[in-house]
Amino acid sequence: MAHPKYELPKTPHAEYRYKMAMKHVEAAKAAGKSSEEIHEMFNKIMTYDIDNPVNDEAHKKYNMAVLHAKKALENGKSSEEAHKIFQQVLDSEGEGHCHTHK
Repeated sequence: MAHPKYELPKTPHAEYRYKMAMKHVEAAKAAGKSSEEIHEMFNKIMTYDIDNPVNDEAHKKYNMAVLHAKKALENGKSSEEAHKIFQQVLDSEGEGHCHTHK
């Protein structure tokens, strides 16, 4: 039986969120998780509230990337620049000089 196609929400980051959700799905499948566990995880990722982040070790780098992207937008950077900063922090490509905590 084919899995039903998921309709992406009409939000700015839905495509990226879907990509990350599918990455987690593949890891969960490889780890032997049940269909119910995988669906729950997928839905949790797709409905994640960026303004109320989960504050745990697993989300530390993601939350830091979001913080840096938000600060970039507040400082007049374009969406493209903010996305680049987000990705650099997430991929640990930055120079390691964080000025957001001052």
